[in-house]
Amino acid sequence: MTEDTRSMINDKVEKLSVPPGFVSLSSFTLKNLSSNEVACSSMAVGDAFQTELSPVGFTPTMDNIAMFKSNLSHRPWILYNQFDYKSNESDSELEMNFPLRACLPKGVVRGCSSCPNCQKVTARWHPEESHRPVLEEAPVFQPSEEEFKESLEYVARIRQKAEQFGICRIVPPPSWKPPCLLKERNIWETSKFKTHIQLVSDLQDQGIKRNLDRSHKEAKIKRRRVWMRSSGDGSLNEISTDANEVQSEAESFISKLGPELTLEAFNRYADDFKRQYFCKRENAINSDANLTVHEDGWEPSVENVEGEYWRIIENPIEEIEVLCCANVETGGFGSGFPVHSNSMGLPNYPEYCDSCWNLNNIFKLPGSLLGYENRQTSAALLPHLSSGMCFSSVCWKAEEHHLYSLSYIHFGSPKIWYVIPGGYCYRFERVVKKHLPHCLEHPELLYKNISQLSPSTLTAEGIPVYRCVQYPGEFVVTFPAAYHSQFDCGFNCSETVNFAPFDWLPFGQHVVEMYCEQGRKTLISHDKLLLGAAMDAVREKWKCELLKKNASVCGKDGILTKALKLRVKQEAIRREYLCRGLQLQKMEDDFDSDKRDCSTCLYDLHFSAIGCSCSPGRYACLLHAKNLCPCHWTARYLLYRYEISELNLLVQALEGRLDAIYHWGKKKLDLRVSSDDLRELRNRGEVSASVKSAATSTLSQLLGPKELVTGQVCRKEEEEKYDLQKISAGSGSRQDTQECIDPNFGNITSKKGKFDKSQTVQNEVIVLTDDED
Repeated sequence: MTEDTRSMINDKVEKLSVPPGFVSLSSFTLKNLSSNEVACSSMAVGDAFQTELSPVGFTPTMDNIAMFKSNLSHRPWILYNQFDYKSNESDSELEMNFPLRACLPKGVVRGCSSCPNCQKVTARWHPEESHRPVLEEAPVFQPSEEEFKESLEYVARIRQKAEQFGICRIVPPPSWKPPCLLKERNIWETSKFKTHIQLVSDLQDQGIKRNLDRSHKEAKIKRRRVWMRSSGDGSLNEISTDANEVQSEAESFISKLGPELTLEAFNRYADDFKRQYFCKRENAINSDANLTVHEDGWEPSVENVEGEYWRIIENPIEEIEVLCCANVETGGFGSGFPVHSNSMGLPNYPEYCDSCWNLNNIFKLPGSLLGYENRQTSAALLPHLSSGMCFSSVCWKAEEHHLYSLSYIHFGSPKIWYVIPGGYCYRFERVVKKHLPHCLEHPELLYKNISQLSPSTLTAEGIPVYRCVQYPGEFVVTFPAAYHSQFDCGFNCSETVNFAPFDWLPFGQHVVEMYCEQGRKTLISHDKLLLGAAMDAVREKWKCELLKKNASVCGKDGILTKALKLRVKQEAIRREYLCRGLQLQKMEDDFDSDKRDCSTCLYDLHFSAIGCSCSPGRYACLLHAKNLCPCHWTARYLLYRYEISELNLLVQALEGRLDAIYHWGKKKLDLRVSSDDLRELRNRGEVSASVKSAATSTLSQLLGPKELVTGQVCRKEEEEKYDLQKISAGSGSRQDTQECIDPNFGNITSKKGKFDKSQTVQNEVIVLTDDED
């Protein structure tokens, strides 16, 4: 190619119009000049770009390609902010907002050439600088033997008093002393678990800043890659591909892995740390503080440990490193409570295996909603073990899905809890963002329990904080939406499980919508719990209303009925306005046997889902139907478990309408009335006179004419199934059931009784007929 030709090409390149998303280089230069910045750097970048235009016959090399990619990301005239891309200037500003404390001297040195798990503690207790907060104590309950028989019922009984504190402590009766299987030799000495290294001196904010500063470039690269992937098909849906990565980004620097230890080895390590740290200076054998010793049998009090803990958090002078172990699934390691089936040949204790206070049984107790979830796919149903040492901490957090939690210390030192009532949870989050501004740039950190604000800071902001000291052999209950933190006063081992009684339902619905907005993955299917509970309530209604048997069921104004009605209304609106023109397909029963989530926001898809033939196995919620794929709208289809009319009928069944109960009982739950049930009704005199004439022919076929008169059974028949049909009769008084409403749960208990004869009641008459659709 001649020089003239190259000159013509260069002239054409210089005269090209500016494409969308770009501004001219000259305007950028003027902008920098107006900001009193050096313009030559901008021109230098521009010159570099001009010289890198490939001439004809140019052969790319790896070095050239790398330089080309580098220049693509450093063109100052590209308007990256149109795609929510954060430029290098904003990155540097973010890093400058994180002033770090000077590096502290190490107070704990772990490991040596001969033993990787030994430690030398040079830090010492400073009792004169204690920072122990003065807080109100949470309530303590001591149930009697009779009250202690039912765990969920007892929690419901004390809820009104304890919920305002967010936490309470339950001291079991003296007779309740379950054995701890973790002390069995084959677990205590041989079973190992992973520990994590925790820098107590960094818990308030310095550790987060340091880790954010270190991982910022890596996170920026990850966000850029996500943008490039999503832009490949012409869309800019960053959330759909980045939802899981955003969650894992914060987890990548929360803590470092420590050594694998057995409980026996961890106990020795923890006791050695506490002995060295709390040795008393006045008992030193010489002036060297490192040679101070304990008095025989001396142990720091809970108040001593607490004051020193907050001194380390608020005013550290050394770097204090401890080990902790949290959230070990009992399914793999083993539970501290006895269970019927165990693979380790451990002793069996039937009394405690079946106890309602055994944390392995909580999810399946009557009144527990988590029993409707699949235990194999939901980690929220399994108890988790935690083991810690002095100063091991769990920073501020709320339970996933704002569930209740029940914690029990099997053995060891006490644990100190700090709790904020659930009514202050959003105010607490605002205060955290105020004092820890990096949570504004990384809001996911707020839910990763990686920051330990002191109670004094929170109370100064008008947030109530309550204190609770839990001792071995005691339970602690935390209530929905309550933020809580804790630390250990020495080596201990505790076990915790979540549970969800009916009064949790309003919290659960609110949380799944909040998770949808934040792109957080749900651990349980709230809709599955709601439907499962409603089905069981209809079964109870069938017994109560149709068979006149005493049963406890949900009432018209009960929490379950209100929660389902609200959810059905929400689903109806979304289907009507967000799914018009879509093909309708009935959802298979096993559609979410393995939990399915929206590909965009991770919303649970138990009620309904949007799919497309171009993306088999990939689904979206109704809110993000358009984000599923680039296909035409009509190519998508709506999967539904129940039609809205069916769901409305289910709500009516919970409210007590007999025709709705009959429909769901027969059509959906396959319930039938046996001949024994009919005989029982007849013998109790609960077939009213107005029914007898209308039902004579049908009852004659079942019992025979003689039995209609005498009420006695003269011949045996095999159990037969009959339908029920609701008809209206004239007004008048009748024998019926009275509904007693539990103010806490909104449940209704049916008790035999009569209406006031002075009142006129529209009768609901049940006519017994043959099986017919």
